Amino acid sequence: MNRSTKSLVAGALLFLTGACAQPPEHPEIRVHYLGHAAFLFTLDNGLTVLTDYGQSMAYGLDSPVFELGDARPDVVTLSHDHVDHAGGKLPEGVSPPITAGEGYETQGLTITPIPTYERTLDAPDNTSYVFEYRGLKLLHLGDCQALITGIDEPGVRARVHDLYPDTYDLVLLPIGFTHDILAEATAFVKLLDARQVIPMHYWSPRDRDAVLTMLDGTTDSRGRRYEVHRQTGAEFELEQHQGGNGETVQVTGLTPAPVTRNSVSR
Repeated sequence: MNRSTKSLVAGALLFLTGACAQPPEHPEIRVHYLGHAAFLFTLDNGLTVLTDYGQSMAYGLDSPVFELGDARPDVVTLSHDHVDHAGGKLPEGVSPPITAGEGYETQGLTITPIPTYERTLDAPDNTSYVFEYRGLKLLHLGDCQALITGIDEPGVRARVHDLYPDTYDLVLLPIGFTHDILAEATAFVKLLDARQVIPMHYWSPRDRDAVLTMLDGTTDSRGRRYEVHRQTGAEFELEQHQGGNGETVQVTGLTPAPVTRNSVSR
């Protein structure tokens, strides 16, 4: 039985057993930051998605990825196979990750891959993913550091606009690499039409805090002001019409943590 068939069967069983609760009037996605580039999304219909579940403290650096606890994600995505994105052990019985080139639809969620660039601009070696659900659009950039480091070049800026042309309710932004790219990452995100931003993929909380400071109170070419919300928790509720009123962009710093029962229950 292939992945699409499994999804259809699971959805039918949920409907027939009454286990699928009626979603709220306005769409909601609960975002839980596990660390580095790993997130668990819980949709308001109960579907769960895991992104880039990598090895904790990969390469001996200060980048923890916390445990899933009892969570059993319905869908897993993978931007590339480096250990900090693909080194975590998935729970038994979870379907293999979606990888580059695979679009996917299930239970109202559409996942669209976007080929992107980490080490070189010569050919794509990474994948960003757009998650669309009931009008909400969430962009996980994966590792696009070749674009970030080349952001001063007009040709690279044009390529960024071509790759990410939409308006995104939430962008998950990588800010760490093999060298300091904090300033370039803040310039990169200002090219995107994002209502809200969460920094990810950093080797120290100091880097996250530095990016928050760099963005706070600044404006982009559209005249939008960046407003920083510093949090101590790992949870973020993405809702329709939340933040991003056209004049401001909300930037939220999350602190990664393990998944608890409350993280996936509604």
